[in-house]
Amino acid sequence: MDPTYAYVALFLVAASVITIYLIVRSSDEYSVEQTEKDSEEFSGGMRESNGPITKWLWVAYIVLIVWAIAYLVQHWGEFATFP
Repeated sequence: MDPTYAYVALFLVAASVITIYLIVRSSDEYSVEQTEKDSEEFSGGMRESNGPITKWLWVAYIVLIVWAIAYLVQHWGEFATFP
């Protein structure tokens, strides 16, 4: 068996654990009372609440930006040949 698969599996498990940790812990920063205080109710059934950007979203944004930059660098030749 190729050890690359073990490294990929280890990376996926570690990334999943970190993702789940960030999602669970992000709710601790903004209490339920604060959420209800900052929320607005529409038509008696729909609520909208605004709050701070959680750690989970910061990490997701950073990962997407890094991926976009890496993709651009890897495919730069395709983008540079526009007519």
